Amino acid sequence: MKVTKFLDLELLELEEPNLRRPSYMIVGIPDAGLVGEIATEYLINSLGMREFAEVSYPNSPYLVQVINGVAKSPIRAFYSSNVIALNSWSALNPDLAFQVSGLVMEIARKYAVDTVISITGVPVPNRLELDRPSAFWISSGEDLAEEMSKVEEIRKFGDGYIVGPYAKILLDSKRTGIRNLVITVESLLDLPDPEAAIVAIEFIGKYIGVKVDTSKLEREAENIRSRIRELMEQTKRQMPSFGRGTTTYA
Repeated sequence: MKVTKFLDLELLELEEPNLRRPSYMIVGIPDAGLVGEIATEYLINSLGMREFAEVSYPNSPYLVQVINGVAKSPIRAFYSSNVIALNSWSALNPDLAFQVSGLVMEIARKYAVDTVISITGVPVPNRLELDRPSAFWISSGEDLAEEMSKVEEIRKFGDGYIVGPYAKILLDSKRTGIRNLVITVESLLDLPDPEAAIVAIEFIGKYIGVKVDTSKLEREAENIRSRIRELMEQTKRQMPSFGRGTTTYA
């Protein structure tokens, strides 16, 4: 096992991927709607990606994911023929998220990744009213922006700002010259949004040249949407009773 250190993090590598070109690295970190985590995990499974490393962070609170009875780090790296995926199955505190962002750059440099693809959600208040959430792109440089401006399926983010680990990855990409494409999809804020993840998966599949069947995730998305709508209707019916009582004005 080979160990690569970055600040408090250790990348424990069981093997070293030999990627064909062009090569990509997909990053899924839990945030709004869990869009990045859901999309990355689905791609890992759909593409039959092989686990090659896990991330150890000894100075953080202990958290272990158990897979088929075996203890695993919740942050692990996988690869297929020309794709690396780094996915976190747990939320990251700000300090750890900062370090993971730096580790992304280390991995991308080590394996000569051509483009890092970050996946995130952007919460919108009318999310449940949308038949299909829209996706937007943010690029780390002008050359990638020019390339993306010719893609019809996704729109430019425009003016605004993003925060958190994906912002750090963008800035580090600009500094190191590694291309970084951020895919941000309209999403729910604090509930899983597999439908938004599907939009990201479909675009990424076309972008990297692979076909991904999202039918299983589509069924899950419809079930979640139905449950949320039912809960909202129940809440609306109960709202009048919350306001009953006597009010005294001074």
